[in-house]
Amino acid sequence: MIESFKDQISKKTDNELSDIFINNNKYQKEFVEFVELELKRRNLPIDSILELRKKNCQINDEFLSIGDKGSPIWIAFGFIGSLVGGIFAVFLGYSYAYSKRKNSLGKDFFVYDESTRKQGRIMFYLGLTIFGLAFLVNIL
Repeated sequence: MIESFKDQISKKTDNELSDIFINNNKYQKEFVEFVELELKRRNLPIDSILELRKKNCQINDEFLSIGDKGSPIWIAFGFIGSLVGGIFAVFLGYSYAYSKRKNSLGKDFFVYDESTRKQGRIMFYLGLTIFGLAFLVNIL
C-alpha cells in the first residue's frame, strides 16, 4: 500500500498535492503524510500551504457548527409516530436531537441545527413517554 501511495503521489502536480494537503479530511491519514513529504521534497512552501489548511479547517468548523436543517417531512412523520407510540419515532427523535459528526481534527459537532435538535428532543421524549405508557397499559 505504501508503494501504491508513493506512485500515486509522484504522478500528481504541485497543485493537486497542495489541494490534498489543504483538504486533508477527504483522504487517509497515511496518504496525507506522504503528500506532505512529497511537498517538502519538491521544496514547495509548506508553511503557506499549512496556513491555508488551517483557514480551511476554520471555515469547515464554522459550517459544521451551524448544522443541517432536518427534513420537514421526516419530522412530521416522527411527531405522528410519537403520538401513536411508535418506537420508530423514538429513534428518529434521538437521531435528530443527539447525532454528531467529527471534523478532520476529531472535534464533535451536532449534525442538525438547534431548531431541529429541539424538535428531535421533543419527539424523542414524547415518543418515549407514550411508548412507555402504552407498554404499561398492556402489562396491567
